[in-house]
Amino acid sequence: MLDLRQLTYLIAVDRRRSFARAAEDLGMSQSALSRAIQALESRLGVRLFDRDRAGVLPTEQGREVVAMAADLLAASGDLERQVNLMRAGGTGRIRFGLAPLPAHALLPAILAERIATLPDLANDVVVRNVNALWPLLLGGEIEFFVSAEGQVPESHAIRAESLGAFPITQVVRPGHPLLSGQDDGKPYPVLLSSSTGLMAPSTMQPAETGTAHIIEDFNTLVAATQGTDAIWRTSAYAVWRELAAGTLCALPHAGGDAPRRMRMMIYSLARRSISPAARGLRDAFEKAVTALAAQAGDPA
Repeated sequence: MLDLRQLTYLIAVDRRRSFARAAEDLGMSQSALSRAIQALESRLGVRLFDRDRAGVLPTEQGREVVAMAADLLAASGDLERQVNLMRAGGTGRIRFGLAPLPAHALLPAILAERIATLPDLANDVVVRNVNALWPLLLGGEIEFFVSAEGQVPESHAIRAESLGAFPITQVVRPGHPLLSGQDDGKPYPVLLSSSTGLMAPSTMQPAETGTAHIIEDFNTLVAATQGTDAIWRTSAYAVWRELAAGTLCALPHAGGDAPRRMRMMIYSLARRSISPAARGLRDAFEKAVTALAAQAGDPA
């Protein structure tokens, strides 16, 4: 097998057209460099350089070998750079999942930032309810998923890490009767993005007595809330843009109590090592939750 150092020596001699100058560049003796080139010629079975008083010139075969050596050294450098990027989580492909609520709250900003800063890292993202993400995790099709706590079976095979807490918020359209205290006792439909994990705290408005509708698509949930008297049980973190714009409104908590919270978790297989890319994403999700809390003036 060829020694990459010999190819480096070959390129140096071809560039400098002098064993003495090449040896000086390489920090070695001229005799050692000459022996290395002779050994390479012997191994390849071709003469690489013609040597005379005028200097050193590559032979016809030598020029071809120099060109191939340059390609090999460039490929070796690319390999090392790619491995370094992979070790830092900056290249390759990562497959992960999120439940609809954290996906809407966290994913757009995180993906935009990572696509801009890590263009060689491919992201395969699955947005589903937990009952669909769970088998994908167990089957090794995704490396981790993000969802609210309490939606997966307790298991020693699972690694669960907290990303932070989301406030639970009841969201309605502007002008909704409940915003002005006009509770006429009628049942209001309830909208949810998932069938599990977002239980209504006892301190919330008691008007959630109508039919519950499970809708995974957030654009549809926004439109349905704006166009009906339904109460959307979600988190202010997921709809902060709509709340800030006044296109949706948050119902006040009973008695002015602080909002109840749900912990957002990242779930992975305990037996599987966490890749550098996954560690980077976990840190990005934690920072995003902290940023949302600061944006909302939420100390938690």
